[in-house]
Amino acid sequence: MQHFGYQIKMMFRNPMALFWAVAFPIILGALFYFMFGNIGNVEQFSRVPVGIVQEEENDIFMEMIENIEIEEGVPMFDVKEYESVEEAEEALKEEEIQGIVLVKVQDFEMIVKESSIYSSLIKTFLDQYKQNNVLIEDVAVAHPERVAELISSLYQADTIGIKENSLKGQDKSPYTQYFYALLAMACLISSSVGVQNGLNIQADLSAIAARRNLAPTKKIKQVLTDFAATLFIYCILMAVVLAILIFVYKQDFGSNVGLILLGIWVGSFVGLAAGTMLAVVLKGEKAAKEGVAVAFFMVSSFLGGLQWGEITYVLEKNCPIINRINPATLIVNAFKSLAVFGDYRQYAVNLVTLLAIGIVFLAISIIKLRRNRYASI
Repeated sequence: MQHFGYQIKMMFRNPMALFWAVAFPIILGALFYFMFGNIGNVEQFSRVPVGIVQEEENDIFMEMIENIEIEEGVPMFDVKEYESVEEAEEALKEEEIQGIVLVKVQDFEMIVKESSIYSSLIKTFLDQYKQNNVLIEDVAVAHPERVAELISSLYQADTIGIKENSLKGQDKSPYTQYFYALLAMACLISSSVGVQNGLNIQADLSAIAARRNLAPTKKIKQVLTDFAATLFIYCILMAVVLAILIFVYKQDFGSNVGLILLGIWVGSFVGLAAGTMLAVVLKGEKAAKEGVAVAFFMVSSFLGGLQWGEITYVLEKNCPIINRINPATLIVNAFKSLAVFGDYRQYAVNLVTLLAIGIVFLAISIIKLRRNRYASI
């Protein structure tokens, strides 16, 4: 317990760690606020003109996309059907529509002129529709007797067809995804702190570590104590960042702020575990390891949509495995599935994946440290 408190004091005596953990996300959040704040209020209730080309008829999909609402009485999409892709692409070129959805036999293809808030809304709708279909197929195999009940709960079917679904009260602004990516980056910045934890347990890299290796305390206990103390403080710092985004920058993260907070805590766990692993596994000086940690959270954040919101769609189309294992993307997708559609299942899948990645990182660190032996200290 004494070492736990000592580690907390060390954290607060590291001004650079505090700056990157709190000040940097707040400053970047202010830039996002001034860039997107007023735009989101103007555009978030605009109907999205979308063209549909049905290579294979899909009445359920058409019913859904025509009836889904931003709020009561306000459809999300202005649906226009075309006979051919060429005709739809001409309309897209003339900006009569903002995107094209090709309805294929068992899939959909989306065509946009350029990345925009409209394409983001179309993609979000398609992603949710695909997830629901996969869920129905899985239940049909395992419990066919429950398919009708599931479809009813997902699409609120009644005797005359599909009932209109409303997104009222949930997050609808496509710009919010940039704040999700900002939170993801803030979580993964903890990898820099994790690097310091890893350095402080390797006797050949610091004087503190040399003294600690002479102590009778088991190395695994030291590693886990450092990790727990740092994670405790970092969770508090992330709660402060989230509070500032909500109360100062007026960001609406939906009605499940508690689950958003849980998500950033899990993300912080992954970031710390990644930093510890990098410090233990990589060879070289302290500066080199810190540089790799910075590259890790910056690249992960970029792939999660911090600089370009549509990159996740591009990756999903060309290399979907990246979206399944990239920590920042998992964090962002968890928040989006929760705030936009209230999809707790997909939220849980993303968080469990994050936890698994963090546990693997931490386990690698512990195994590597236990194998380290020093001829003399």
